[in-house]
Amino acid sequence: MTSPRTLLDYFFHHAATRPDDPALRYKERGTWHDISWSDYRHRVLTVASGLTSLGLGTGDRVAIVSTNRVEWLVGDLAALAVGCVTVPIYPSSIGEQVGYILQHSEAKAVYVEDAGQLHKIRQVRDTCPDLKHVVMFSGDVTEGEESEAEGLLSWDQLVDRGRAREDAGRDEAQAGVQSLESTGIATIVYTSGTTGPPKGAQLSHDNVVSMGNSLANVLGVTEVDSSLSFLPLSHIAERLQGEIMAIRKGYTVNMGEGLDHVAANLVEVEPTLLVCVPRLWEKYYARITSMLEDAPDLRKKLFGWATDVGFAAYEVRSTGRRLPLHLKVQLDIADRLVLSKLRKKLGMIRGHAFLSGAAPLSADVGRFFASLGIVIQEVYGQTECTGVCTFNPSHKVKYGTVGVAVEGVEVRIADDGEILVRGGNVFAGYLKQEEATRETVVDGWLHTGDVGEIDDEGYVRITDRKKDIIVTAGGKNVSPQNIENRLKNHPGISQVVVVGDKRKFLSALVTLDREALEEIWDRDERTLPSDEALPSDKQVLSLLQGYVDTVNGSLSSYETIKKFQVLPEDFTIESDELTPSLKVKRRVIQRRYETLIDSFYSEKFA
Repeated sequence: MTSPRTLLDYFFHHAATRPDDPALRYKERGTWHDISWSDYRHRVLTVASGLTSLGLGTGDRVAIVSTNRVEWLVGDLAALAVGCVTVPIYPSSIGEQVGYILQHSEAKAVYVEDAGQLHKIRQVRDTCPDLKHVVMFSGDVTEGEESEAEGLLSWDQLVDRGRAREDAGRDEAQAGVQSLESTGIATIVYTSGTTGPPKGAQLSHDNVVSMGNSLANVLGVTEVDSSLSFLPLSHIAERLQGEIMAIRKGYTVNMGEGLDHVAANLVEVEPTLLVCVPRLWEKYYARITSMLEDAPDLRKKLFGWATDVGFAAYEVRSTGRRLPLHLKVQLDIADRLVLSKLRKKLGMIRGHAFLSGAAPLSADVGRFFASLGIVIQEVYGQTECTGVCTFNPSHKVKYGTVGVAVEGVEVRIADDGEILVRGGNVFAGYLKQEEATRETVVDGWLHTGDVGEIDDEGYVRITDRKKDIIVTAGGKNVSPQNIENRLKNHPGISQVVVVGDKRKFLSALVTLDREALEEIWDRDERTLPSDEALPSDKQVLSLLQGYVDTVNGSLSSYETIKKFQVLPEDFTIESDELTPSLKVKRRVIQRRYETLIDSFYSEKFA
């Protein structure tokens, strides 16, 4: 392969040199099926030919509203192949959010997963004057005047249009790839919108290839690796591992069945590369530690000894030293009796790259998994830097940090503490928002909006979001995320939002994880109260107060939580309290619970 310029160049290279190797795997009716690189290529070119028959081409925006599936990837690559710009949209988005992105991006076509997603399009169709074509992945579309007026096609109908053009259409599509400009925009990924309407971050073909190269190289992935794709492909992190890196290096992607089936799918496919969000690692941690509570004393002692040995071995290896003979013997025994069995049960026995991103990972959780032989590499980045700018090397993870700069990327700290990033991964700007772009990228440096520090070895530690820092009435700067993450480590807590800006002390809004609470109550043979009674239940409040006291004991006095309130419901995307990537919308929550928050600071608060 000579001078690859775009992701599609790598894609066609694998199809030509490894035609029969598996590129994708998907599960249908309980059985996993392979799609070879040559079949993958054929599908992409056929759909590309179908898109061309609809009049779609260079610069046209094609949106995608679907969960992860083979058609998502094929449709994305087909659109790129004919010069279109793809616009992924979270499938959990409500109709109004979908409409905003379709209208703002001026999308001419949209892929939708099924009738449920099609309904969202129909709700907002009148606000999207540029939208001409809707392609539905799953479900039949009746031929007739109504479908024709909507520009509605089934996936099979689009494929048939591509096949009708036979080889000429596919050859035309593949030839079109050669005319793509590497500096041209490949995709527009809309940010989560924690502080306002989402902004369309434009990522070029150069951005995508640069990031794919950098991350794949530092992780050491090759064509023999495999991954499980279950986080939304509409998020840049999953797009990186489930599409960009996979095509860059040629490894196999297993299309998962969704978050509800992650545990089972992991055991079935045993991937070598796994990308998770902290919440999932925390749930595994809580489940394992909860199971230990019910285990016989002998088993607890054996597990404790094995994990102590496992972590001691990790610490030695992280300094670059070889294990002393006595520790190596102990580790072999611990691994055979306990650790390898647990990794096998989790479906992580073959893994060599375990990543965590999108939110801070608790250092305690990281150390726990390291003791099992699962070294989680926390990465850090955002859409505007094509997903990742720092990573923790597997041979030397520093828990509590987000690691060092990835290959080809520079990171520095501004005078006000903000983390700045420069490199080929920095985006091409926000769509239709030149002023916001100028504020975000200054002299080539991306202003991340995060505050942090860099230690002597180049490891970056994030202390908070620049705009999230709380300044108390006493003038103390407080990082709410640090406190929130410590509280969320305790079983039974789902979400925490710390408040107290310009106030005398800090308070917290807490939501509950009922499933975890039930496990705690079951161990004591108690019955958990109803959802309605939980927020005021004395035993629940006593448990939470114990958690708060424990966390307060590790904080400075001005950082401690003085009061808290349990909310009747968890934060959700549907309530607009969480972004589609599950980040808390602080402004929305603080505005919604303004009266309650004010009551924390009144003398009447009990």
